[in-house]
Amino acid sequence: MLMMSCGKSASDSGSITVDADSVITAMDTAHALVDTITTNPPQVEDNRLDSLASAETAINYMKESDHWDAYQAGIIPSILEQNLDYARRLLRNRKDYFIIVDKQSMNVILYDKYGREKKCYLMACSRYFGTKHKRRDNRTPEGFFSAEGVYNSTDWLYTNDDGYTSPARGQFGPRFIRLKTPVTSQVGIHGTSARHSPGKRCSHGCIRIQNEQILELVKFVSPGTPIIVNPSDRDRKVNEDEGYSIPQIDIGKGNYSADGSTKSDKTNKDKDTRQNADSTASKPDAEKVKPKLLTPSEPADSPAVSEPEKATPEKQEPAKNEPATTE
Repeated sequence: MLMMSCGKSASDSGSITVDADSVITAMDTAHALVDTITTNPPQVEDNRLDSLASAETAINYMKESDHWDAYQAGIIPSILEQNLDYARRLLRNRKDYFIIVDKQSMNVILYDKYGREKKCYLMACSRYFGTKHKRRDNRTPEGFFSAEGVYNSTDWLYTNDDGYTSPARGQFGPRFIRLKTPVTSQVGIHGTSARHSPGKRCSHGCIRIQNEQILELVKFVSPGTPIIVNPSDRDRKVNEDEGYSIPQIDIGKGNYSADGSTKSDKTNKDKDTRQNADSTASKPDAEKVKPKLLTPSEPADSPAVSEPEKATPEKQEPAKNEPATTE
């Protein structure tokens, strides 16, 4: 969650201080980087988009378009089966791309307007589960949002809730994509100086990816680009316990694991292991147990003696100093 205490913009020579106690947001006083934002050419309105009142009419719209093959290769038909509102809004999207921030797989995924995946980045989000309800609850908001703009956050400084301002620049990385939500205007997708944080729930509400990745992602983002923040199973449970219902969609990425694999990957590995075990169990006894050939000097009843294993010292990796997480 980001707020600011000084009035200089990103275009000024000074830095922006981001302060959780101020009423003015850093993004309100910074100027969007309009020169780096892709603009979409005017498009002819399709009246059929106004009548997407059911899943059937939405499917018919995609089939009757000139891009049915592209839609079939993308994720929108799957989203349509799960959430009609999300699918309709994506079909009405006039931007070239949309983004899904998936808390289940801990990925930020860029799709083209037809739902075909283009980029996928490991991300970090709030350490707290559930959607954001109010200022300073340090949660990542969930739901269907859009990009307000892209900002140069190179010189932004962070001030925590206790009023301490860190002198370290670059904690937000080089760019900040501000999310336009009804709850807050201080959360966004940005880079980070803590390179090992993606894959962890450790932020104060923002979504972090690597610096080189945010520089790539902003090339596809313009004001109004749809951004869906998709809750994980645990987020959904917290929301339900608190009396909130935030849509959750399965985008086929599985569950994130610290070893980099997903639940679906592990399921396949376990299946392969079981198949190998079954294959071994089905072999004839003659193949499983081979008689031991004795040498003349070895009695038949002598126990097998194994050579003790040699201890191999573990290599100790040097400790890596990582900047403290801040946002």
